Amino acid sequence: MSSFYSEMGRPVSERGSAMIISLFVLMLLSVTGVSLMFLARTEVLMSQSSVRVKEAFYIAEAGQEAGRTALYLINGNKNFTNDLKKAAGDNHTFDLDPAELRFVYDEMGGITGIRGTGDDVPLQGLTRFGRGWHAAFVTNDPEEGITTTEDKNDLVMITSIGTGPNGSEEVVQAIVERWEVVPELPPATVTLLGPPPRFYGGSSDVHTFTGDDCSGINGIPNLSVPVVGTVSEEAELAAETGIKYDERTDEGPEYESADWEREDTFVDLTDPDNPLLLANDYEGLGSMWTDCEAMHEFVEALRSVADVECCNEPVCDFSSVCVLPATRYSNVIFVDGDYEVGPRGGSGTLVVTGQLRYNGKAPWKGMIYAFGAGEFVRKGSGNGTISGAIMVADIAGPDGIYGNEDDCTGGENGFDSAYFNYAGGGNALTQYCTSDILSAWPSPPYRMVNFRQR
Repeated sequence: MSSFYSEMGRPVSERGSAMIISLFVLMLLSVTGVSLMFLARTEVLMSQSSVRVKEAFYIAEAGQEAGRTALYLINGNKNFTNDLKKAAGDNHTFDLDPAELRFVYDEMGGITGIRGTGDDVPLQGLTRFGRGWHAAFVTNDPEEGITTTEDKNDLVMITSIGTGPNGSEEVVQAIVERWEVVPELPPATVTLLGPPPRFYGGSSDVHTFTGDDCSGINGIPNLSVPVVGTVSEEAELAAETGIKYDERTDEGPEYESADWEREDTFVDLTDPDNPLLLANDYEGLGSMWTDCEAMHEFVEALRSVADVECCNEPVCDFSSVCVLPATRYSNVIFVDGDYEVGPRGGSGTLVVTGQLRYNGKAPWKGMIYAFGAGEFVRKGSGNGTISGAIMVADIAGPDGIYGNEDDCTGGENGFDSAYFNYAGGGNALTQYCTSDILSAWPSPPYRMVNFRQR
């Protein structure tokens, strides 16, 4: 009996079984622990790999953006053909093969070049970015054939390669489009869109409105546009009632364009038989200027490329803080609500969605759009010169406030009557000038229309 029981009174077989079970559990826990450690390490490695791939992708995407910026700075608003010919290299054809695009490394892991490009000239050369490198190349878009160098549709493709830590690489491609915010030159020195406007040209007999390009000096030879352009015969007649002269002396502001004077310089821009229009090979009023919804999109496009945007309230008054920096031709200045141009004036493209009040002393070179409430009011005396063009349109709807749901729900095709008041004295000049208009022409970065990761 004693051989089957311990001194504690338990069978020896039970003690052996407990030890075996303990060893089994310990072994199971050890295996589980090792497995968990292996799994954790695997997950860390996978996570690190995923991070490296994502980092390489973001570096490649940064390269694409750098390439898009470089192309914009090189080209501006021109056709892409010359840029494509330069990018194609000495053999005048594109060799870029995105499927073969790889970085070339030396024995120490340093990047020595890029394969799969032939003699193509990079748009953005090999550039360090964060913990990696990127480079970008431009070709024509697939629609026209990526090997061709003739651009006919204002589209090109930018291919960028990026590398992150441990040699991870990614390639991205984007098709970009040359984007013209303003599709055409303004048709008159002062263009009043919509139904019959309220026009008052002032009574100062030393003020001059001219449609001669840059007053006939350094402008396009023989180009003369209407002084005041409207979009219907009724609107033209309504604007003409705002021409004021001293009945005793027959003196008042001068309205001139080539051989035309006074009422003859006021034109219905939709009349193809107008002699002033016929004399200047006028091609007709663009559809955007009579389509309120298209006009609204145009205003928002100008907002999207504005260098300066201020007074971001539904309703702004003259006490609102909207201090503009020193303006340049290239500036697009967008003001939500009312704004007063001070005596210092400025240059560039000015957009005001409320009432635009203009100091009589102020000079301005470029474009002025009073689009929204559609009110342009000059105040005070002065000899300020506006050189470029002015366009006025009321698209703010019945409440007169631009930027809410009743925009483009006004009287005639969504437009209400534009208001133009050029009161005040002084020896001022308002002239049409293509060089000042084009110098202020908004030139936005190229719009991305398609993107993919290879």
